Amino acid sequence: MTLSLAKAIKDGDLEGFISQEEARGVGSILEAEFDETASTVIKTPLPVDQTSGSLHPDGSPEK
Repeated sequence: MTLSLAKAIKDGDLEGFISQEEARGVGSILEAEFDETASTVIKTPLPVDQTSGSLHPDGSPEK
């Protein structure tokens, strides 16, 4: 049975997951490479009261 990452995290078995993936031939990557790749798909949602609009010269959000 294949151990999913979610299950490994839930069960506290990251070592088991890592061993499984290494046995499948999945290698390590550099942290900077991971961060760069992850940042292309993981977006932080804006707070409910914040928009992506421009700021006024005084720094307050435009309404």
